[in-house]
Amino acid sequence: MNESVENSRYLVLTNAYPSENQLYRNGFIHRRVKAYQKRGLKVQVFVLSPIYKEAENYHFDGVYVSRGNKEIFEQFLLGNNFKKTLIHFVSVDMIDVIRKLKPKMPLIIWIHGFEAEAWHRRWFNFLESRDQLAKILEMANDYYVKQMKLMNWLYQTKELDLKFVHVSKWFKEHIAECDARAKTQNASIIPNIVDGELFNYVEKTPEQRFKILSIRPYASRKYANDLSVAAVLELSKKPFFNRLQFAFYGDGKLFDETLSPIKHFPNVKIRKGFLQQAEIAELHKDYGVFLCPTRLDSQGVSMCEAMASGLVPVATNITAIPEFVEHRKTGLLAKPEDPEDLAYMIERLYFNESLFMRLSKNAAIDIRKKCGEDSVITREMELILS
Repeated sequence: MNESVENSRYLVLTNAYPSENQLYRNGFIHRRVKAYQKRGLKVQVFVLSPIYKEAENYHFDGVYVSRGNKEIFEQFLLGNNFKKTLIHFVSVDMIDVIRKLKPKMPLIIWIHGFEAEAWHRRWFNFLESRDQLAKILEMANDYYVKQMKLMNWLYQTKELDLKFVHVSKWFKEHIAECDARAKTQNASIIPNIVDGELFNYVEKTPEQRFKILSIRPYASRKYANDLSVAAVLELSKKPFFNRLQFAFYGDGKLFDETLSPIKHFPNVKIRKGFLQQAEIAELHKDYGVFLCPTRLDSQGVSMCEAMASGLVPVATNITAIPEFVEHRKTGLLAKPEDPEDLAYMIERLYFNESLFMRLSKNAAIDIRKKCGEDSVITREMELILS
């Protein structure tokens, strides 16, 4: 390949990427790559993971993807030149190879969540058995020590040409920098993209405030689905309960156990299984309220997608959520760990048609300004090309 052409390429380096067999592996990174391509950027992807013992290459939706372990990535980097490397879910292996071979290559590192958190941030995931607790304590003394040491070094080093992107101000200041015990150099705040064309806004009817939707993973207690269930139980004591309709979609090890207390209600629909994005967008059309409490979110992308469709989010006033939902302006925020307050927010919408209609419209407008593709990609392209 001609060197001038080769040097105009940009490398996206990540820990996972979609393929025909795994359509949902870091799909939000693929959406970025497609948006970059649309704006003329030449992009190649490398997936670095110890599970890939041999070099592999494939095309996915017009994107050329290579993958392999640390040693394969070293050979890959020796044989290629890139103008800049864009890293998602940074790891010790990634930085070891770059420091060894291409220390002058400019890097932009997106900070998403678990790769920048201390082990105790997800304590609620390890309460089910002694084995789980033993596993996280073992990781606390190995993986997490190494990863936090890496983040501390990255945030401060002058050895590499570095810029950082955090998806929310709260996560940057209260998690990433706090856990790494260092302030981030050259940092920007740019959220993840919400596809406003797929999740298009169709004006809601007043009656849709009676229809409440929950689409959540059930693999972790982070998503606070137990609080949603407790809120339904609280609402079941109200005389208007039978006028409400609830739908719970999702999957994961906690699904059956979590939803068991409300499965007997005739106005509660429960559907186990994962949904494709187009299916979610269609479901959004039928409902008016998106029930999405949380215990830890650096953004809450599924909530933002629901807002784009005009659903009113009933979420938790915690972590980064208030950066994306303004209480009584674009949604309603309940107190943390308070299912009675969640129930009260749904009750407020039930009795206040004009509040529901106003919040629905405001949510769709505001989230496009914050997270729409044009807004996000314009800012990211400025950073990449600078």
